[in-house]
Amino acid sequence: HKSMMMSRLFASILLATGAAASPCTFCTKDASGNAVTFDLSGLPTTTASLADSTGHEAYQVTMPCAGADSAQCGGANRDPFLQGCNSVGTLAGGNVSLTLDAVGFNLTLHGGFDTPPMPAGRNAVYHFICDSSVPITNGPDPTVIESPPGFYNVVWHTPAACHGSATPTTCAPPPPAPPPAPPPAPCSRGSKVCLPSWKPTWDMRNSTVLYTCNNSGMHNVSHANQFGIVVYDWSNAKAIWANAHPMSSEELITKQAEMVYAQDPGVQGYAPRVWAYRNTIKALNWYSGVREKLDDPKYASWFIKFKGFENTPYPGGEGKSVNNSFHVPACDWYNNGTAPRCSGFYHDQEQTPEHPGGGAPYRVDGDCIEQCDCGSTNPCAEYIFDHRGGEVEGRTFRDWFINEYMVTNETLYHKDPVTGEPQVIGLGWLDDSMTPHGPTEEDKNYIADTGASPDDMAAQVDAYQASMAALREKVIPLGGFWWQLMDGGGVKLNSGSVTPAQCKSTLQSLCVPNSTSWNKMQMYNVPKGGSGVTTQGFTDYTAEFLLTRGPYAMLGYSWCGCTNGEEMRPRAAEWDEDFGSPTDGACTETASGSGVYTRAYSKATVTWDCNAMHGKIDPK
Repeated sequence: HKSMMMSRLFASILLATGAAASPCTFCTKDASGNAVTFDLSGLPTTTASLADSTGHEAYQVTMPCAGADSAQCGGANRDPFLQGCNSVGTLAGGNVSLTLDAVGFNLTLHGGFDTPPMPAGRNAVYHFICDSSVPITNGPDPTVIESPPGFYNVVWHTPAACHGSATPTTCAPPPPAPPPAPPPAPCSRGSKVCLPSWKPTWDMRNSTVLYTCNNSGMHNVSHANQFGIVVYDWSNAKAIWANAHPMSSEELITKQAEMVYAQDPGVQGYAPRVWAYRNTIKALNWYSGVREKLDDPKYASWFIKFKGFENTPYPGGEGKSVNNSFHVPACDWYNNGTAPRCSGFYHDQEQTPEHPGGGAPYRVDGDCIEQCDCGSTNPCAEYIFDHRGGEVEGRTFRDWFINEYMVTNETLYHKDPVTGEPQVIGLGWLDDSMTPHGPTEEDKNYIADTGASPDDMAAQVDAYQASMAALREKVIPLGGFWWQLMDGGGVKLNSGSVTPAQCKSTLQSLCVPNSTSWNKMQMYNVPKGGSGVTTQGFTDYTAEFLLTRGPYAMLGYSWCGCTNGEEMRPRAAEWDEDFGSPTDGACTETASGSGVYTRAYSKATVTWDCNAMHGKIDPK
C-alpha cells in the first residue's frame, strides 16, 4: 500500500465547520472543491488486537468513533487507537484530517500521547480501502506500520470507502469523541492508583522487607523477624522438600510462615508479616495443590499439552522414545534403572529439581538424592496452566486458580494453628506470565513444541489476562496484595550514575504535595542483596526512602537469589530506629536552586544534598 503511505504528501484538508454531523461521518473536498462525505457508522465497534511487523508492539484498534476496549488497560477508553495503553490519536478537539486517494481515503486522528516526543506528535492513520467484496462488519488488517515516525498506519478494507456522498454540500464538523471512560478500577492495568487496603505505616522497621529463600533448610526466624515483611520464594527449604516423597514446597512455605508468626504475629490491620510465592502460568507440581489436578485426567483441559498429545494412556507420555520429539525432554532422568516418568503435558526442566547427572537437558535446580518424586503420574517439571480450561464438576480453571490455588487456607484465609484465629499469609511474588511468544522464563521453543497457532497464543494471553484481572478484583478487597502490583522504582538517586542536575530535576518533581508517585505502593530496592553497600551507602538508601516515600512504601530486598545456611542479608542500623512520621507532608528545597532537600519527621530531619549526592538523618 505504498500509494496510501505516500498520500501524506498530498495536501491534507482540515475538516471545515458546517451543519451537524451524523453519528460517524467525515467530510473533505475533492479536487473540484465539492464536499465528499463518508459514513463509517456501520463499521464494527469491537476492538481488534493488532501488532507491528515484529510482533513486539501491541495495539488495540476500533472504528474511529468508538473507544478501544482493552482489559489490559482497565477497560474502555475514549480513543479508538491505542499503543499499549496510550492513545495515538483522538477525536477530541476535532483535530482530524482526511485525504482522498485512488483506492479510498485516509483518515488521520491527531493529538496522541507524546512521551518521548515525536516531530509531529503521535497520530492514528486509518487507510480505508474501497472493497465491496467484504461485509461492512469487516475489521482492520492485523499489522500496524509506523511511517513516518509518530504516524501509526492501519489498513481497513470496507465497502464504506467506496462511495462518498455529495450531500450535504458543505462539510459538517467531525463527530465528537466518545465521553471520557470511567477511570479503571484501582490496580487494574492502566490504572494510576494501586494501593493495599491495609493501614499504612511510617514505622521504620515495619517498613522494611526481605524477599528470600534458604536453599539448605528452613530460614532462620530471628533473621526474618528483623524485617517488617518477609516474602518466601518457592525455593525456600529446597534441600528438604525436593527429597520428600512426594515433594512438599507448598506445605513448607506455610510451615515457615507459621514459624515466623509464632515469634512475631505483627499488628492486626496492617500488612501481613509473611507473604508466599505462587506462579501464575507455570504449574509447578512440587506444589501439592497443582499436582493433585495435573495427575487427575478430569482436569486435562487445565494444562497445555505437547503437540500430538494423546490422552491414552494418561498422561500421554510414550516413554523415552519421545524424548527426541521436542526441544525439551518429555521424561525425567534417573540412573539406577528406575523407569522414567513421562508426560504428554508440555513441560520443561529450566528450573526444576533433578537427580544430578542427566546432562544439559536436565539442569539441576535442587538435588534429588533419589528419583525426584512429584507423584507417580507425571515427572517433576514446569508445566503450563491453560487459563482457558473448561468446567469440571461445576468449576472452571479460573474458579480453581483464584479460589483454591491463590486464595486459600494457606494464604489469605490462613488461621493460627494453635488458636484458630485468622493469621493472614499474604500473596507475595506472583511469578511469570503468558505472552504472545509463550510463557516467561520457559523454553524458547514453547510454540513449536505445542503447535500453537497465532490465534491460539492470542487466546492464551487473553485468558491469562482475564484471570489476573479477576484475581485483582478478588484479592484487593480481602486485604491482599502482591509484589508485581507495586511500583518497583522507588530508588531514583542511588544508582551511582545520577548527576547533581538529574538529582535536582528528580526531586523537584517528587517534592510536591501528594506526589502522584504515592498513588502506588512503592518498593525501594537495595540491589544485589546489599552486597558491597557501605555504612554511608545504607544511610543514603534510607535517607532517600524517608525523603520521598508515601504512606505505602517498603525498603529492603527484592529477588536477588537464595542464600544457604546462616547467610543473611545485611541491615542498616537506621532500620531499627524510630523516626516518627512526617510533619510537613512532602520534602522541600531549603532555598531556590540550592539542590538541598529536607523533610521533617516528628523525631528526625532527613536531608538529601544533590551537590554531594549523599543523604543524612538527624535525630531530634
